[in-house]
Amino acid sequence: MTLVKVNIEDLRSAATSLSGLADSVEDLYDTSASEGRRLYLSTSSLAEVPGYVESLQDESTFLSAKVDWIVLINSDSEGNLPESGEVSYEVDGEDPDTLEEMETALGEAIASLGTDIATSDYEKGDPRLETLSKYLDTWGGNENVNAALFSSLGPDGTLALTEAVGNHAGLTYSASDSEREMAQKTLAQLKEGLEIATKQWEPDYAQQFGADLVEAAACPDPDSSYYRLENRNESLTYLLYDTTAGNKFILGTAEKMDELQHEADERGMPSPWNWGTPSRFLPAMINEADEAWALDIPSIIMHDLGGHPYASYEFFSGDDGRVDYWAGQYAYDSGDLSGIAAALDSASTPPYLMRAHKQETASIAARGLEALTGRDDFGVERSQRGVEGAQSLEHILETYMDSLVDTYADSLSRPGGSDLTYDLTTAAGQTIADSPWFSEETLDAVLGVVGRDGQALIDLRTAVNSAELKSVPQGTTRDQLTVIANDWGATEGSIANAIGTGAIDAEKSNDEYAQAWIDLAGKPASELAGLVKTFAPPGTTKGAGWASDALINHLQQEASNTWASNADAETDRQEVIADEAYRSYMRRLLWAADTAGLNGYQDPNSGQELNSDSITSVQEPDGTYRLITPQEYERLSDEDKATADTQLESLAKSADGMGTASANVKTHFDQQFQERYS
Repeated sequence: MTLVKVNIEDLRSAATSLSGLADSVEDLYDTSASEGRRLYLSTSSLAEVPGYVESLQDESTFLSAKVDWIVLINSDSEGNLPESGEVSYEVDGEDPDTLEEMETALGEAIASLGTDIATSDYEKGDPRLETLSKYLDTWGGNENVNAALFSSLGPDGTLALTEAVGNHAGLTYSASDSEREMAQKTLAQLKEGLEIATKQWEPDYAQQFGADLVEAAACPDPDSSYYRLENRNESLTYLLYDTTAGNKFILGTAEKMDELQHEADERGMPSPWNWGTPSRFLPAMINEADEAWALDIPSIIMHDLGGHPYASYEFFSGDDGRVDYWAGQYAYDSGDLSGIAAALDSASTPPYLMRAHKQETASIAARGLEALTGRDDFGVERSQRGVEGAQSLEHILETYMDSLVDTYADSLSRPGGSDLTYDLTTAAGQTIADSPWFSEETLDAVLGVVGRDGQALIDLRTAVNSAELKSVPQGTTRDQLTVIANDWGATEGSIANAIGTGAIDAEKSNDEYAQAWIDLAGKPASELAGLVKTFAPPGTTKGAGWASDALINHLQQEASNTWASNADAETDRQEVIADEAYRSYMRRLLWAADTAGLNGYQDPNSGQELNSDSITSVQEPDGTYRLITPQEYERLSDEDKATADTQLESLAKSADGMGTASANVKTHFDQQFQERYS
């Protein structure tokens, strides 16, 4: 052992001087390089300066870490720190002499302080809490410090320290305002530090740490120095809530959760996620809007998977039974399904995952929606769930729109394989291998909840409008145009029916939802975005559901003042809704056919041409006429738009437009919309 003596002020002064020197050199470099570029002079002689600046900064950081480390290891049992004068420390072997070694040593020293706090009895106003917070504040963003800190604490120490700090939040023990604020600040620092550490560790280590953290919380080790009788699920709940930790860490937590839950099921044991004790701190650390799911560990982990697509995909694809169990069988404490909906979405829809694992992602989407809609507690009837996850479910439907259209247009039989995927052939003749298969019952139930969330409803309407405008690709034949027109007509009718009824077997439909869906169809993207701003509650973000009642009432009133103004009886209302849906869809179909060059006026051999007197015809500089674009249509006044609607519908059905290709669209819509009500 070697005894080393240092002066604290001298070390801090040296660190400050080096930092100041680095800043000065960097400023001079920036000025010189900028001036050289302005004067077109070579700056090659300055090439070594950035490296020199970086070395000065590293030396400054090294000395700062060293002095903080020395101060920490010389603190007394009450957390008092020597802030000046000469101190000594013993070195067993070599003193840390690189920046990484010094940061690691500092992280271990902070962990030692944390261990002292975690293994001590509660002390009101414990001064060590402020010391811990001070060092976390200074070094909380440092990857090496955090990696060493939490590695040294280990999973059980991390949980114990979180709990010990949480005891000062004022829920279990009385605490002053300043002590509560310090506790909340330190809890946030610990959470952020762990998130940083999980991204610094090697992937396998991070995954194992996540698994061990879950096990240490639910099943404390009696041989651990941190052991106490109760579990530490509250600490786990907080550390995993809304976390930005690394993918492998999240995967480890999810896999261990799955393992422990199945063990409990097999043994007939109580849930391993119960806290067993009153809350110490969590209510003060979560968003009020998340309370429906933020106290339930499986729900939290599902939300974490929702924010970590790679981990979510690995979790669900790693065991085929996980989709069925967590989507279709597990009883979430509050009944909130937003977490599992988000997890299924993130596992099945990211483009990079779909490119690399097309069949697997499609299977997760198909099996996930089927399992969810098969639950007894899924749907929009009283006391049933799902609307809280509507935006995630909508995104799955939006991503796999071709499968949705194929199901409603052709009523496909269930595929033979258990993965629920098949090779889809579009109406335009395009083959899409490994597409998810959805039953009509599954789609009806999902669309029912989508229609009850304002954001999801608008997102789906925007996606369907866009898909219809792109539904006729270049090279499409007239025969294929007929099939496309009929398929999308049936799809529009089916969606309107499912949203209108919510897939509820009732004597009377909820026409106002179908009416709202149709009214949205005629609105431009800019107006749809404006509706979100108007009707979404303040502070609402993507992923946070909001009830669509106010939006539905607004749209119903708009429709009642315009196209639905003369509909009173139930049958009349359904017919008016169907008529407006038909007109709206025919406009988009006409534009799609125009893009593909399939309308009669675009065939030079047909003798057909656009009516120059129509508001829907736009004259080009060369004197020819073209069809009004969707963007130009949107800019028309309400009066002109009403005139244009009539003219576009007439054109679409005539030989000048799509002619016989659109003859049966209304029939296909009505078969799916009105006849399915009965």
